[in-house]
Amino acid sequence: MKIFDEICKDEEILNRYLEVEKYEEKNKGWAYHNFAHVNNVAQMVEKLLRNLNYDEQLIENAKIAAILHDTGANLGKEDHAYRSYLFAKEYLERKQYPIENKEEILEAIKIHSYNFNTNSILALTIILSDKLDVKSNRISEEGRKVVGNRQYQYVKDIEVKIENENLIIQFLMDDQFDLVELEEYYFTKKIFHAITAFSKKVNLKPELFINQKKWISSVNFIEN
Repeated sequence: MKIFDEICKDEEILNRYLEVEKYEEKNKGWAYHNFAHVNNVAQMVEKLLRNLNYDEQLIENAKIAAILHDTGANLGKEDHAYRSYLFAKEYLERKQYPIENKEEILEAIKIHSYNFNTNSILALTIILSDKLDVKSNRISEEGRKVVGNRQYQYVKDIEVKIENENLIIQFLMDDQFDLVELEEYYFTKKIFHAITAFSKKVNLKPELFINQKKWISSVNFIEN
């Protein structure tokens, strides 16, 4: 069994994310940082890196980083990346898993909230996959009341593919969404930054669509 699979089944990790859920329910978080979220991130990470023909060791390490990257959210979103790093460091040392390049995993966890300038493909893939997990089922009832954040409740799905040296990202949206509010929201700009950083690293041209229509504003943002 791969280390990633072992971690996914570890009761300690599952219980940790239950703590995250309880905290977010109690404190009315806007979006979930639970096990479903980190598992979504791990799946997206694998899809991107496999499509780019990265080796199995890097893919495994990236998935490990993905599954551990929000373990520090049990005390809230603020500074959760650094708390997740501390938890993951202690956890991996205690488990003594035979992991190559463990420091790169830990660094990706530590910087996943903010560092778009890293040169690590592992970290950039985590950052992009994390930011793209904004589908409606991740948004809490409280988050659906917040200006800007509420627009993500209309995201039915996000399709990502790499084709002809393009990174194609399609947002499938309900017609009720407000494009201006969506674009002005700070987290949408984080999504654009993540797409830009990842695309530059792997020499891909980003193309964004909403319901098969090119998302002109976001493309201009990326190019600028």
